[in-house]
Amino acid sequence: MKIILLAIRSLMRFRLYTVINVLGLALSLACVIIISRYVYSEATTDHFNKNHERMYLSVRHWGEGEQKTLLCTTDNVLMKRDYVNPLDIPEIEQRTSFVSLGNAEIKVDEKRFKAHVLATDTFFLQILDFPVIEGSRSRLLTDPKEAVITKRFAQKLFGEESPIGKNFDYNGNILTIKGIIGEPHTQSSLAFDLLISKELQWRWPPVNYFSVALAFPGVDARQINEKLKTDFHKAGSKSFFFQVIPLDKLYMDKAIDKGQDTFRQGNADSLKILSFVAILLLFIGLFNFIHISSVVIIKRGRELGMKKVFGARPVQLFIQLYAENLVLTAIALFLSWMIIEITQPIQINQLGIIATVGSSFNTVLTLILLLGLPLIITLYPFFNYSYRQTIRSLQGITPGKNKMGTRSLFLVVQYVITCCLIISSLFFMKQLHFMLNADLGYRTQDIIKAWFIRPSSKMTYGEEDQKRSDDISFTVQEALKVSPLFQTFSYGESPYELPDDQFNRINMRIPGGEWQEVLQVKLYKSFFDVYEIPVSADKFPQSEKEVLMNETARKLFSQNGQAPTELERDSYNGTESFLVKGFTPEFQVVHLSQRNQPIVITLKDVQDELFWPGKLMASIVPGRRQEAIQLLKGLHDKTIGGEFEYTFVEDEISAMYEKDRLVARIYTVFTLISILISSMGLFSLSLFDIQQRYKEIAIRKVNGATVGVITNLLLRKYYRLLGLSFIIATPLSWLAITKYMENFANKAPLSWWIFAVAFLLTASISLITLIWQIRKAARTNPAKAIKTE
Repeated sequence: MKIILLAIRSLMRFRLYTVINVLGLALSLACVIIISRYVYSEATTDHFNKNHERMYLSVRHWGEGEQKTLLCTTDNVLMKRDYVNPLDIPEIEQRTSFVSLGNAEIKVDEKRFKAHVLATDTFFLQILDFPVIEGSRSRLLTDPKEAVITKRFAQKLFGEESPIGKNFDYNGNILTIKGIIGEPHTQSSLAFDLLISKELQWRWPPVNYFSVALAFPGVDARQINEKLKTDFHKAGSKSFFFQVIPLDKLYMDKAIDKGQDTFRQGNADSLKILSFVAILLLFIGLFNFIHISSVVIIKRGRELGMKKVFGARPVQLFIQLYAENLVLTAIALFLSWMIIEITQPIQINQLGIIATVGSSFNTVLTLILLLGLPLIITLYPFFNYSYRQTIRSLQGITPGKNKMGTRSLFLVVQYVITCCLIISSLFFMKQLHFMLNADLGYRTQDIIKAWFIRPSSKMTYGEEDQKRSDDISFTVQEALKVSPLFQTFSYGESPYELPDDQFNRINMRIPGGEWQEVLQVKLYKSFFDVYEIPVSADKFPQSEKEVLMNETARKLFSQNGQAPTELERDSYNGTESFLVKGFTPEFQVVHLSQRNQPIVITLKDVQDELFWPGKLMASIVPGRRQEAIQLLKGLHDKTIGGEFEYTFVEDEISAMYEKDRLVARIYTVFTLISILISSMGLFSLSLFDIQQRYKEIAIRKVNGATVGVITNLLLRKYYRLLGLSFIIATPLSWLAITKYMENFANKAPLSWWIFAVAFLLTASISLITLIWQIRKAARTNPAKAIKTE
């Protein structure tokens, strides 16, 4: 306790330096803790399952890699005779399967709601450890008339009332809620609203139908996959075979097709960037702390010299310095946690940093920082003064005065990191602006999208269902045709939603050429009207054997500058021929970071728009959005009822680039914080240097030096350091940006002005930080400065 009190007393002698040091370290640690919590939260996704390291999902794998590996159930969905489930092997302890229905519709008190439904069995909650708040985990879903609801969705449907015992209508089945699922203590890659019995959805195409297996302890994925592959060869199949992927790897894996709207996708690249930023910010905080501490140690040189004269041993000196730094770190950590709590809404709403971590992680991280940082910080001043001559400390001689010393080196490192962050931040903002304002080749403004008839999840679709669908579709279409608020409308997917999966990817070639994989889609002619993709009327296909091609596909199949006129498709029935009727201008169907897909288009029968309408897409007369929304809402209330959901195309496109926007925001925010921390360090170092040179300044003034001459003299050292830092930062940031962007298909140029702006910004901030102190010193009365020196 005595050591702590002595440490506090020593720190209070240099209050200004102590305050700057603590604030700089607190800002740095706040950023490091925020990023560390987020990275840990992402890395531990699905770890709420106590046996997560023994859990696997089945994938359908093609031996030669002709198609993308697909998450797919091993259940007998094709109703084959004498079928043996591949996961019925001794290595598997238990398994379950489920169908994911992302756009299912339920009715509660005649009100319709969209719900993400999983149709599964009673083993689902016995294998996956989603917290069951109410109900018996082992008995839930044993009755096909029972359902389990998440707490979040229950609040949406029933408010604060208990949902237990409440009923809802699912495809004409009245189901009773018997269980409630809460939020897991880590993130889950699988999200849903309701669990129902698989008996209500027992047959379904392989898409969005998954199997989960729990292996026996000691069994890994390699053993299971070798067994599955051996069984596959025994069976003599020539198409595909099943493998498994660990649940722990699923969230970050981008190579596997995970179906539609079921599993959340992590981004390992973003985590790497954030981790790198955290390390840079920690270095800035540490270097700032060490070089400000070194200034304080110099001022305390006589005190430390006297301690050595009176017999203080090196270990005692180390303990004192460690105790002082421990106190400062403790205060900084307290402030950093306050900053984290206060800025929580900004982290979630503006930066998209949502961390699901337990108190144990927070405690461990805090203890590591509290005990580890003071040790690192103490090493430099301890070794510096342990081996320094005592007489030099007692004389108060400043080592390396007016030379490039360790403090200047720390400042150079801070400048380098700050310049790199500024350059990266400016480039990411430029890249984001480039993507958000790029010409996508189709209309994006004033196009509204709304569900009137969701895809049916019924096992049977009778005449009554068809008649209801026809009536709703006819009412909506007739209302839009006569309304002056709409220009045109269509049904289906937007260009950026065209299904890119193995069911829509086919092999095609020009006669005699090489097979190429293309995306085959079927669209209504009205699709081109809504999105204003110009195609002349005589170029539209008139039959199923005629196709349109986008520009990417035209380039893919062109030979010697000649566009293709005929294509062949590889199918189960042999080779089919298609006439290329025309070509569309290029329109982007994927994120601009990816290469556009070669697309072959056939047209749907216009009559199908009445019977299988899909999602409504309507172009609104500019300036009449609110009226159009109200009209559609009235139609929805009249024909469907329940909640009316709608979006605009430009908003959905903007959402596609939300991760890019968040990366740019994160870089910008953390860059501003690094600038602030570096400015604090520069302020402290310059304050000390100028105080050390008061007598020199006074003598120069006596000899006729003006304020401008003295200002230029004192600034020279710092601009040399800035110039050196910029020379180092420029190639480093160029290499980092080039490496990160090498896989981007469309990227903004790395312009020279980004580096110029970064240099000018850093120089301006440095000038503002320095100029006040220098002018104050230059205007000091020489007689007073010489007398007090």
